Amino acid sequence: MWPFHGRDAEVASVGRALGQRVTVLITGPPGQGKSRLAWECVSGVDGAAYWVTATRAAAAIPLAAVLPLIPPDAVLADRTHVLRAAEQRFRRESAVIGVDDAPLLDEASAALLAHLSRAGLARLALTARSGETLPDALAPLIGEVVELPPLPEDAVDHLIDHASAARVPVKTRRRLHRLAGGNPLALRELLHGARPGGLADLVTARLAGLREAGRSTIEFVACGEPLAFGLLERLVGIDAISDAEDSGLIIVERSGSRRVVRLGHPLYGEVLRAGQTVTRATRTYRRLAGALLATPLRRHGDALLAALWQVEGAHITQPPLVRTGARLAIGHADLQLAERLARAVRDVDPGAEADRLLAEIAVYRGRLDEAKTLLVNPPEGDRTEWTVTRAEAMYWGDGDLTQALHTLDSVGGEPLARGSRSWLLFFDGRCGEAAYWAAGVLGDPAAEPKATAWAGAAAAAANGFLGRLPAARQAYATAARRITDHTGRLPWAQVEIDTGLCLAYLASGRPRAAEKLALAGYRTALDGGAAMMVCGWALYAGLAALARGHHEKAERLLAEAQAGFDVDDTFRLSRTIRAARAAAAALAGRAAAADLMAAADERAHPSDQVFEPWIEGWRAWAEYAAGNLAAAVEATRRSHDLADKAGMPIVAALARYDLARLGVHAPPPAGRGSLVGRSPAGVGDGRGFAGLLDRAAAALADPDAADCLEQAARSLARRGYDLHAAELWRTAARRHRRRQRWAESDLAQAAGSSLAEAAGSGLAEAAGSGLAEAAGSGLAEAKTPLMRAGENTSLLTFRERQVLLLAAEHTSVAIAAQLGLAVPTVNNNLARAYQKLGIRGRADLRRLLR
Repeated sequence: MWPFHGRDAEVASVGRALGQRVTVLITGPPGQGKSRLAWECVSGVDGAAYWVTATRAAAAIPLAAVLPLIPPDAVLADRTHVLRAAEQRFRRESAVIGVDDAPLLDEASAALLAHLSRAGLARLALTARSGETLPDALAPLIGEVVELPPLPEDAVDHLIDHASAARVPVKTRRRLHRLAGGNPLALRELLHGARPGGLADLVTARLAGLREAGRSTIEFVACGEPLAFGLLERLVGIDAISDAEDSGLIIVERSGSRRVVRLGHPLYGEVLRAGQTVTRATRTYRRLAGALLATPLRRHGDALLAALWQVEGAHITQPPLVRTGARLAIGHADLQLAERLARAVRDVDPGAEADRLLAEIAVYRGRLDEAKTLLVNPPEGDRTEWTVTRAEAMYWGDGDLTQALHTLDSVGGEPLARGSRSWLLFFDGRCGEAAYWAAGVLGDPAAEPKATAWAGAAAAAANGFLGRLPAARQAYATAARRITDHTGRLPWAQVEIDTGLCLAYLASGRPRAAEKLALAGYRTALDGGAAMMVCGWALYAGLAALARGHHEKAERLLAEAQAGFDVDDTFRLSRTIRAARAAAAALAGRAAAADLMAAADERAHPSDQVFEPWIEGWRAWAEYAAGNLAAAVEATRRSHDLADKAGMPIVAALARYDLARLGVHAPPPAGRGSLVGRSPAGVGDGRGFAGLLDRAAAALADPDAADCLEQAARSLARRGYDLHAAELWRTAARRHRRRQRWAESDLAQAAGSSLAEAAGSGLAEAAGSGLAEAAGSGLAEAKTPLMRAGENTSLLTFRERQVLLLAAEHTSVAIAAQLGLAVPTVNNNLARAYQKLGIRGRADLRRLLR
């Protein structure tokens, strides 16, 4: 074996980082010895050692690179199950994982490694060429970077002496130093191949010297690495593997209980694949597929690999297996791979089922016209799946709900068709009908899991928009209970019903709960590596942040969502995203608001009517930011009328309240006052919250209602409407000051300012109201009429306000612990605040706060 020499300092750096459980990245030019250094360090650290090799070939298969790390009984289609299974495995041992060529990892593999690292279950040593970008999941974890310099001259001399039986002349030695430039791979090729030149030329020359069996071995590994040793042995025989291993072109290593084969260096594969003729590559993949198909296909990823290799080899011998591979790719959220497999199998085995599978993928990718053209001829036998896919293509393609529902009528008794009907009705804004149809499916114990998931999502969301949050939660619980045992086959089912509940929280006036659920889903999606799920949860978390007034956070999340939905827009959400971004830009005072709203309007479509009241409300803020108050008021009125007509009481009430925020004070609907403070049967807390908003709007119109404004602010803050609460506290402070109620003014100002300042400073609980999550939100700079109207002046400093608001419910010791201050510092700030406000202690403070 080529000796490992001259890297003592780097070994010490990597070992120290791993010992401190810090993820380490080893970088350098090709051939500099990154892989060898990582291997030596991983092997030398206490604990179980694992080696993961990322390759361009394996990158096409989700989780292929990390399959040796996953227990054999894990359900690969369910990313959450994979994570939990891996957790259980690594909890039993102190593991160190080396990851070679980390930039080539697929999303799912990178996410699994990141999850193990963040959970403290594994230490990571990664390699990457200088300048290459790590996967998003791994990049934030890097705590130590070791940049490999060229080997020192004495180390080069040591290697030269090791490789040469006779003494190498000084002139030759100098030439080797100059040509190799301290690069171990270049030096090795110069010594063994005696062909100076660029590194790629050296590798090409090395490969050219192989016999056919050796070259075939390398080709198989290059196209399919990491390859199971047994599979490669059946293809080329053990002698060819041994010869290739002896030459250093491939490496055979153990990964758990398996033996796998990979290339000795990524350059071998890159050069070989670049120089491979189409015919030779096709033959290689064809033989790989044949060898794999001769096995029972029991290992993780075998079915998907067999499908891919059949397609790459342009010789599909088992079309059903390729269709299975396409469905597995859908489950992995890799729609590009799914489409490639589906198209290939349709070419060799056309028919209604092949058309339906490709149409399903086209629907998921937002290509609805194409989907409709594929669904002309129904299949023989059960037509339910075909009919549902066709109805979805009609609705999302043309926005023709009537025709879509008529299509579903042909199989109307099937639970899957009824579940699809409820989902389409919800998106069309017909929430009452959606809830009715969904309830029928949820009440049918024989309904298949897919139908239950659709109905559960539709029922939760529809009931939320109708202001019936308890009914939404009940529908969610029913669906979640029934799909628990089916997440392996339907990995998207839980995500669908979670989405429905998140929308229910948003539409029923619970943005804090919506954001909590969406961010949990976002983090899980990041861990699972499913890009589409990440974008979906970024959208809903962004909408929740926007509802709370956290416009900077909303912009970040919505921009991430837009990047994904612009590629695959199943539900035509690109319009909604741009309109929401326009509102976020308007709150920030950015000129981009008008352009974003115009871009949203360009994507107007008859579908997705459920979001139209929100879109008009967001338009109002874009118009206000442009200085057009009359247009803002008109858009807000449209938002209210659309929501009211659709039976969305909280969405309508928020629109009425937005009119008051814009300075237009209209009386509440008849009978609204009787709804304050109670929760009628079947309505939950929806109408009570609508009454609260109407009271707050009335208080804004009453110059003597400062106390009512503060009461409303506290209620809004508890739900998560941070911007609304900050506006009311600031308005109350101004009104107290006009009445020369200085203490009350400063306390109201303190409550509003503390909430706004928490957004910029990352402080925890503001005024005991549970508003810790506003960090980095931009709330303090929101450009609304009530935030802009006449800055208040306060007698209190920021620290005095912070301490004072906590003092009503906490001791000085508790405040000191929470804020990281000394107790005397807390008491000094409190004494100054009492003196400025003319109060004598906590009893007076509590009275004022009440």
